Amino acid sequence: MNNEFQLTRDGWLDADAGDAEARTVTRLRISILNNLITRNISKRGGGESEAINTSLLPLAEFLANGWWPLLYEPVRPNISDAFRVRHRLDSGMRGYAFPALALWSGGEESIVADWAVFSNPFATISFMTTRPDDPVQLGRNGVELCLMEFVETVIERSDGACGDLTIAWNRIRDSIANTDELSYCIAAGRLGLDPYDPDAPDLSAWAAGVSETLFNDVSEIVEVSELAKTSEWLRDVDARLKVLPETDLSGFGNPAFDDLTEPAWVAGQVSADLLRNNTGLPVENPRGAVSDLLGSVIAEGGELAWSGPEGISAVTHRLGSKARIGTVARSARQRRFRACAAAYMAWTSEQGQEHAATDASTRKQQASRAFAAEMLAPRQALLARASSSGFDDEDLLELASEFICPYETVKWQSIRAGIRLRGIVLPPPQRGFVVTPNV
Repeated sequence: MNNEFQLTRDGWLDADAGDAEARTVTRLRISILNNLITRNISKRGGGESEAINTSLLPLAEFLANGWWPLLYEPVRPNISDAFRVRHRLDSGMRGYAFPALALWSGGEESIVADWAVFSNPFATISFMTTRPDDPVQLGRNGVELCLMEFVETVIERSDGACGDLTIAWNRIRDSIANTDELSYCIAAGRLGLDPYDPDAPDLSAWAAGVSETLFNDVSEIVEVSELAKTSEWLRDVDARLKVLPETDLSGFGNPAFDDLTEPAWVAGQVSADLLRNNTGLPVENPRGAVSDLLGSVIAEGGELAWSGPEGISAVTHRLGSKARIGTVARSARQRRFRACAAAYMAWTSEQGQEHAATDASTRKQQASRAFAAEMLAPRQALLARASSSGFDDEDLLELASEFICPYETVKWQSIRAGIRLRGIVLPPPQRGFVVTPNV
């Protein structure tokens, strides 16, 4: 049983009701890890409860009508209100008291959950479980199974009285059973599109001539309005990628396992440690180590292109124990960082797969950037150079020049290493909010 994400029903409150909405009224308890999301207090009597009285039909219809975007669309840098509506479970509850809770894709293996508490003067209860410091990462399979069981419980309870829900759900089940149709539905969902909408764009035209894995990666960061142009660019640079030299991955060993209980960057950081152990690359000389590892990939003139679609930094093609890596970069620092991130994408891919390194928020892309940061500016190398008073801005600039890497990489790696930074104002943590009061 999935213990990470649970929708627990406690009986049916109106056993003799005729219509489907009334028949599916129950006491619902929602828990995510150790957080009881439905915990509430009555505004009238002051009593606390772990569950809410609600009809399950509105939520089941919301899930069935928006299944693919809800579970496969990742959050993008600019969070739109349309995205919030697609991913806020309470947006489909038709006035029933329901916690402000959102789900979205964290990548191939994970679902992200976030919630918050807002004051609602018209509600008779107030929810009590406050927003987590960071959105919670959950295993995809467990969440999907829980939601599938939920919808089917509602259909069974309605006893044929919810025809629209049954039709929508049967359509989803048919798509899941058809491999090609499933791939198309996931691809549409990744872009926030309804695959069953006859007016939706034809993804097969955009994806023509682009491998499925590569198209999936760019779909996580590129807006729908820019996807046709991005696909055309990918087709244009494919010939250039094919003539780039191959990078040998045979000595890399195995990358670190991505533990969903840890931040995504941990897998990338630990993978860099493992690679250095396996290859014998010196941690104290990251500039030379990266040059030895990637060679012509980071040489001037070895890039795939100087510019490309926003958010795409490199393209890779895995060929057995080797890979072709093409960066989208104008400077040596860009080439080195983006080549390292792309090397991680190639290392963790399957034979023959093409991938893109991007600015996407999915776990694998986050790990690739953390891998690049640790390869270019290892924490151990920074600690060896830090004085008892830490680094100032001039120190960071000198290290970035020595390591040939972005200034920001040295700064954040120093923070992760626990090195004091003098006279450097750190920006507040960047956390995009999907759950906001006005949606």
